[in-house]
Amino acid sequence: MSDELELKAEFQESMGDTSWSLREAFVIRIWEVLHFVLLRWTPKKLNCFRLFCLRLFGAKIYGRPFVFPSARIYAPFNLELFDHACIGPLVNVYNLGKVILRENSTVSQETMLCGGTHDLTSPRLPLLVGEIDIGREAFIGVRAMILPGLRVGDGSVVGAASLVTRDVPEWTVVAGNPAREIGKRSKFNG
Repeated sequence: MSDELELKAEFQESMGDTSWSLREAFVIRIWEVLHFVLLRWTPKKLNCFRLFCLRLFGAKIYGRPFVFPSARIYAPFNLELFDHACIGPLVNVYNLGKVILRENSTVSQETMLCGGTHDLTSPRLPLLVGEIDIGREAFIGVRAMILPGLRVGDGSVVGAASLVTRDVPEWTVVAGNPAREIGKRSKFNG
């Protein structure tokens, strides 16, 4: 078990038991209905409405981030978006743990941010969750997958279709499965 991951619920007695409180499960289900019925079909220009709905369901929003209508966010109360962060089309934010997108970060289309896994050493397979933190100016390429408990450092780039299994240092370019360093990126001068 990674030091970055924690048990979602100590009381989960079997594989079939939920790790979510009744309140959390209720909010997630209502959110799913709202997203399917109303938000998924909103025009791109109605970003303010989507942000309003995310706030209503507990997301912390700072400044003016952008969320595409087709992006799928599992638990809005586990989401933190900063100014000019962007969640692209068909991104799956499976935020069983907290997901943070810092200023000017971009998560490209069809990416998977997976905030949970299971403790395979236990027959109960309890849910383990970890925070995903995408740094300022970071760019996550199309169809990448970020695993729970990881940080993608400021200014870093994750190549398309990469599987990120460990933290990415600041201003580093990684790619592959598993992702490994393939270069460095220059800091912007303002």
